[in-house]
Amino acid sequence: MQPCYFEVPAVSITVHIYPLSRLVHASAGSWESQLNSIEEGKIHAYRYYLPLREAVVSYCKSRGKRVDEILRRLTVSASAVTAGRGANPVSDNRAAFEVFVDNFHPRIAHFGQSFLREDAKLGCAFEGVRLAGLPHFSANDSKGETRYVYLHASKWDEDDLKAYLELLSVIVGDKFDAPSTSIWCMDLRTGKDYKWKSSARVRTKCVNAARLYARLIDAMQSPK
Repeated sequence: MQPCYFEVPAVSITVHIYPLSRLVHASAGSWESQLNSIEEGKIHAYRYYLPLREAVVSYCKSRGKRVDEILRRLTVSASAVTAGRGANPVSDNRAAFEVFVDNFHPRIAHFGQSFLREDAKLGCAFEGVRLAGLPHFSANDSKGETRYVYLHASKWDEDDLKAYLELLSVIVGDKFDAPSTSIWCMDLRTGKDYKWKSSARVRTKCVNAARLYARLIDAMQSPK
């Protein structure tokens, strides 16, 4: 499928890759009704596994030491997370952290830089929107290659994950001049790598979604 070549508004609309990735495979007619719930979902998704991400970065910086202290802080932070019925943020964050420690940390040769506290609001221009978001941190793998790590702990639809990684590859290319294959998606549910190489089909869907999002938001913000 080819991109839709309609006029794209000037870049003034910032959108995080999480909500946009959720719209990539959604029907265009359902977008307007989904936007509010998706934005709310982004905040919830970010906060739910924030204790995990902070624990992973602390663990890497300490070179695998201070585990008890890191786990105590993770537990305190996760206990304060608001969660829905049946969810257990403490258990989920600890389980994902343990998967990282057992399966991924041994393959990190050198910790690079954390991006958890970086301001990604400026983003990069992409098809009429300013795309915001960053990987969680950078590291050198066992082969000495610089990788941009995404800690994937939530249960997502695979199409949504592919869209997210494709949009993340846009940012990695713009900010770090690195290819999509430099993204190291660590699946903290399975303990396996989720390898990603930019897909022309998924990129086309992302282009169309960004252009339609820009047009929709521009129309919603225009004076009646």
